[in-house]
Parts: sequence; structure tokens; C-alpha cells
Amino acid sequence: MASKALRILIADSRHHQLLLVERLLNQLGYHRIATASSLEEAQILGRCGHPFDVLIINGPLIASRSLDRMFLAGVCLNGLIYQGQFLPEQFVPLPPEGTCICLPGSLELPDLRAFMGRVDPQAARHIERRLALQP
Repeated sequence: MASKALRILIADSRHHQLLLVERLLNQLGYHRIATASSLEEAQILGRCGHPFDVLIINGPLIASRSLDRMFLAGVCLNGLIYQGQFLPEQFVPLPPEGTCICLPGSLELPDLRAFMGRVDPQAARHIERRLALQP
């Protein structure tokens, strides 16, 4: 069961990809979702009020900029970067207490489910319970 309180921000310049990622999150039970079509928009949204619990961002949005290593600090607590094959190795744009995963290819439901299981304690307990019930 997904945590209803988790705030999620999706950032991608392609509108159809934003809709696809949002639909995948809806399938997993997440509905508190905001979208941004640029890195600047994501930073503005993330710094208004409280940081987002999760940022799911397209790697080319990041790769097109020269950014310092902590540019997402204050925007989100955890990050999932997809299509991150062009980012520098060991690139971690979050403080050490946050979870940051960089996928080289496109985002698929199993990858998203695994990531959300790591950052959402309520979802992780649900997955563990379901695995314990399987023979």
C-alpha cells in the first residue's frame, strides 16, 4: 500500500513522458503528483514550501547543464533519474541522507516499484508482507 502523504515531482520536457510516469505512479497507488517541464520549473516548485519527498527526472534535463553536485538539495529528499547514461559517473545531486538512483535507460514499472519500495516505508512493508505470504 502506497503512502498517501508522499509528495512526488516529475520533471521531463516531453509531455507524453510526464503523463506516462504519472500513470505508472497511479498504478502503484501514488496520487500527490506535480509535474515540471524544465529543470528551472522543478527547482522553483521544489523550493516553494517543503521539499518534495521524491523527484523523478529525465537525465537529459540535468546533462544539458553544468551543475554543482548538490543542485537538488532543498528541492527533494529522494531522486530517481532515468535515461541518465550521459551523466558523469558517481553523480549524486542530493545530500547523503537521501536516496538517489540513476537508471541508464527509460523508466519501467519494475524499476519504479523497486525505487518507491526503498523511499516509501509504507510501500516497503506492503511488499515484504506480500513476499512473506508467497510459498
